[in-house]
Amino acid sequence: MEIREIDWQQVGEEAVTILSRYIRIDTTNPPGNEIEGALFLKDILEREGFESVVLESERGRGNIVSRYKGDGTLPPLLLLHHIDVVPAEEDKWVHPPFSGKVTNGEIWGRGAYDCKSLGVMELMVLLLLKRNGFKSKRDIILLATSDEEAGGKHGAEWMLKNHFNLVKADFVINEGGIAGLAVNGSNFYLCQTAEKGVCWVRLTFKGTPGHASMPDGNNCISDMASVVERVSRYQSRLQKSPIVTGFIEGLARGQDFMEEKKFLGLLDETTCMSVLDRIPERGLRNILNTMLHNTFVPTVVHAGNKTNVIPSECLCEIDCRMLPGENPQSILFELREASGGLAEFDIEILGSSTPTESGTDTELYSIIERCVKRHDHDAMLIPFISAGASDSRFFREMGITAYGFAPLKIGEPLSSHLKKMHGHNERIYIESLPHAIKVLYDVVSEFCS
Repeated sequence: MEIREIDWQQVGEEAVTILSRYIRIDTTNPPGNEIEGALFLKDILEREGFESVVLESERGRGNIVSRYKGDGTLPPLLLLHHIDVVPAEEDKWVHPPFSGKVTNGEIWGRGAYDCKSLGVMELMVLLLLKRNGFKSKRDIILLATSDEEAGGKHGAEWMLKNHFNLVKADFVINEGGIAGLAVNGSNFYLCQTAEKGVCWVRLTFKGTPGHASMPDGNNCISDMASVVERVSRYQSRLQKSPIVTGFIEGLARGQDFMEEKKFLGLLDETTCMSVLDRIPERGLRNILNTMLHNTFVPTVVHAGNKTNVIPSECLCEIDCRMLPGENPQSILFELREASGGLAEFDIEILGSSTPTESGTDTELYSIIERCVKRHDHDAMLIPFISAGASDSRFFREMGITAYGFAPLKIGEPLSSHLKKMHGHNERIYIESLPHAIKVLYDVVSEFCS
């Protein structure tokens, strides 16, 4: 069925109602309680004639799978989002984080962007395909998972290990994309085709304990402080992957911050940081920096428990994010280099995940690019590497192509938007929902035709 035959205003109104109700279900992780979100989706799907199965990895950790059957000519497409959300400090919000309040053209609440809105977009696409009697050459699988915000152990990872036949697909569309980055009158849509790996480490420093009134200069806290300061200021070497090069070259053609040739200085080790400093949009600067470098950020310190006692040891934890091609051992080597040899310490890896990427030379990526421009003529789709982890990594590790694509226009500076995703007052613009559903509907129907 052609796009023009759908009443998109009505679709938008329906989506707003569903999203508002979905946000009201508190799926804060921990503890998660995603089963309530899964049952909410199951009820909507079954009223529309879909069969769905809800599976709990542990009590309350619900995951739901539903399927729009195709004729099997082509391999399945999976539409993925996570049900859980990060905690919210209610006293710091203008409207309660689980109110799903609709006001002044916005929908408020934890998960409004990350990522219950994507779930509603995917749900609406499935409902519209069925209502319109779409003949698909692929099975289209809807998967909503638990536990993404805490690593995915009870969600996507568990589903792939225990129920692979239910979610087996050759292509995945998931969270991770950002739409509506307005530069020089054009919108840039970021398609997440890769993500950095995580390597969380703990550094333990040892010293000589004693009474604080009699210092002898051997204080492990001072050693730790010098290393934390050095690591905080450390700038990792420039790394230029094909994805990063494509991102910067694409952005260079449309941006108006500086001459195109000067902007391309981001790809030169000698000029990269000076070019970054000239970009006024802080959110874009941060994205570019994390795509070009490994990062090392101290986040936790612990030392001593009594004011007048010099402790025998102290520790700090560092969040290291590594680009594709890196591994935990190479990151540990670079971290020791970053510390500058200022003090001795022991390193323990607390957890890690592998950097993953999917190529852009696929029919799905070409269709996404085409559909973006169809509904936003001056827009450009650019692949990028996200600094944060997503459930896409579990699929990519199995050789499955996964793209982060959510064409929801943010309608504000990127830096402001990024602060709200896990911060206070998360919300989206109502008018962006029907546009996003329209684009995604186009992508799915064209890819499955």
